[in-house]
Amino acid sequence: MNKFVTGIDDISTMSARCAGWTIVSFENAALSEFDRQASEILASSGLSTIHAKDFKRRKSDYYKQYLNLVRKTLESNQGFVCCTLLGSDWKNQFKLFCNNVIGEAFNKAGIYDQDIIEGSKRIAAPLFTYQRIAASKCNGGLSTVQIDRDSVLDKLTNTGFLVRGKKISSQLPIVAALRANGRCQFPNAPEVERESILIVPDECSYIVQAADIIGNFSTALVFKYLGKSSKSNDSKCAVFQEVFGDIIDLSTIPSSVSMCGDDLELDPGAASFTFCIS
Repeated sequence: MNKFVTGIDDISTMSARCAGWTIVSFENAALSEFDRQASEILASSGLSTIHAKDFKRRKSDYYKQYLNLVRKTLESNQGFVCCTLLGSDWKNQFKLFCNNVIGEAFNKAGIYDQDIIEGSKRIAAPLFTYQRIAASKCNGGLSTVQIDRDSVLDKLTNTGFLVRGKKISSQLPIVAALRANGRCQFPNAPEVERESILIVPDECSYIVQAADIIGNFSTALVFKYLGKSSKSNDSKCAVFQEVFGDIIDLSTIPSSVSMCGDDLELDPGAASFTFCIS
């Protein structure tokens, strides 16, 4: 059975007109070597973390090395990377959908712990999105997940809670919901392994850092395609194109994606825009 590791980081445009997630997923067997080489790149760079928000043009070569490591890992293993942005109207609808699905399922199961409910609602959207995209990129299997930390998701790191007098894992309800949704809607998507969701600061996860860079740099490339230019943005685009330029086609950017002032937006009714490399 194929086993994957998946890193997820959130992404949004400048004024959060569009927001979503970046996903990096490849075979779990490649993770230790990926981490080793990523650690070496960081040590050489003098940076504490490869974080796109703190991008320094004089350090751009190290970001290029990191992206090359992602590409090399994908070329020798099954997997994919993608950045998906939701339009403002669909973002709200999708959040409501996730909240309703989790709320109803947990209520039927007798789960009333508010910390677990709120943490599960927050993590459901990126993980449902992972299932949707992975369904066309993978052929079953299992995946562990590393996802960037926040105070709500931290509630899923608790040791457990009581349901009808029985102690269960804090992650078991959301994993059960994911498996039920996946088997019904996305049977080809890898199932999230039990007790495998690792909620960590991005500086503690090289695969989450990879997701951060790809989300930021690919969005910068879309901004440039739509006519926005700056020294930092252009430098990010140059790095991204050096690594992935031969396998990306910007002509596929849909007409529903456009600039509104200095920010990117999707036309009303356009649910999402996904930039994918596999």
